[in-house]
Amino acid sequence: MSVGAVISDPDRFAARIAVQASGLLRQFNVAGVLSAADVHVARRLGTLAGESSEPVLLAAALAVRGPRLGHVHVDLGEIQGTAAIDTEDPVDLDQLPWPDPGAWRDAVAASPLVAQEAAEVSIVRPLRLRGSWLYLDRYWAEEITVAAALLHRSGPPTQSADAAVLQAGLERMFPGETSGRQSDAARAAVLQRFAVVAGGPGTGKTTTVARIVALLAEQARAAGQSLPLIALAAPTGKAAA
Repeated sequence: MSVGAVISDPDRFAARIAVQASGLLRQFNVAGVLSAADVHVARRLGTLAGESSEPVLLAAALAVRGPRLGHVHVDLGEIQGTAAIDTEDPVDLDQLPWPDPGAWRDAVAASPLVAQEAAEVSIVRPLRLRGSWLYLDRYWAEEITVAAALLHRSGPPTQSADAAVLQAGLERMFPGETSGRQSDAARAAVLQRFAVVAGGPGTGKTTTVARIVALLAEQARAAGQSLPLIALAAPTGKAAA
């Protein structure tokens, strides 16, 4: 095999190879774009829905692959240029038989496996198509649920903040930095119902959030209210600590 070529003679006993796969699923599995699990799920969905179109089953497998790599959907119009492989072998992905994006989307849209985003939420199918974005239906439903919750929480605050108490708190917690980004983030979080504090490692997100909690507690005391309930969610024990 030359460097950059598509693998044609894989080890059939390798765990990543779906031995019974054929056509596009096999080619993309052998190349390392799809795992065996991606292929098995797509084939099973095709069997259950009576769908045999190779481009559609490839799209389904790529939609299954997305969450495994941290994505909630696959963009059928962009995947050829963004796909990665699960193998250390050098592979030229441009040599794979990628379907034409327009025809591919049309075939997927017509499949019994797929519901359009504009369809009623009650119409449940394994996959959901939004433009060229193809989701597993569960992830699409969770995404719109989160979006609706964020929009609801992004409305005006239920009560006005005490500006004098807030300013005093900012000056005490951010001495000499009341016009800095961390102070601005804290101010915005107190004045709005919903805020996102973002930044790279070491930029002070945790410190800023701790100060936001203190500022909110001060607002509650100034209003003669009980301290607010604070809920914490963190991906690791270290982050929680």
